[in-house]
Amino acid sequence: KKNMFGLWKRQADFGILPGGMEEVALYQCGRERVYLSKRAGFIKYGLQNGALLLLAYTFGESDLYQSLSAGTIRQFQMWTLNRFGFIIPIFWGPRWYLPWLPRDDFPIDTVVGSPMQLPHIPNPTTEDVVKYHTLYMKSLRELFDRHKSRFGYEDRELEIL
Repeated sequence: KKNMFGLWKRQADFGILPGGMEEVALYQCGRERVYLSKRAGFIKYGLQNGALLLLAYTFGESDLYQSLSAGTIRQFQMWTLNRFGFIIPIFWGPRWYLPWLPRDDFPIDTVVGSPMQLPHIPNPTTEDVVKYHTLYMKSLRELFDRHKSRFGYEDRELEIL
């Protein structure tokens, strides 16, 4: 958090992946999932700094690995996350001799949406944060829906968890 505020103070560009370790734990091959509904802190900090947010989504990431994340495994991952602050993902790629490498026969395409300028509100209220967090999630879903057919994902929905 301290480093992020330092970057804003210097007006440096930087990226935030708000899904964090929960998004890793909830990964399922073939499903488009983002862990965002309970991640509004970056919006609060953005409001405090009048940040310009640039939404992006990467198609293809959800097809790179297989993973064990059902039932007891997922419960264990969430327990280690809550208890120790990290998870132990269990995933593998297509090659038995290099299982940590992803598929290389699948395209990865990133799309970038329109910038979302947040107003500068030094002390945002809960209502302010909820308003702009909701707008961010809506904009991300629209970005996904606008481009999914272009990359062969017309049968998928974006799950915002």
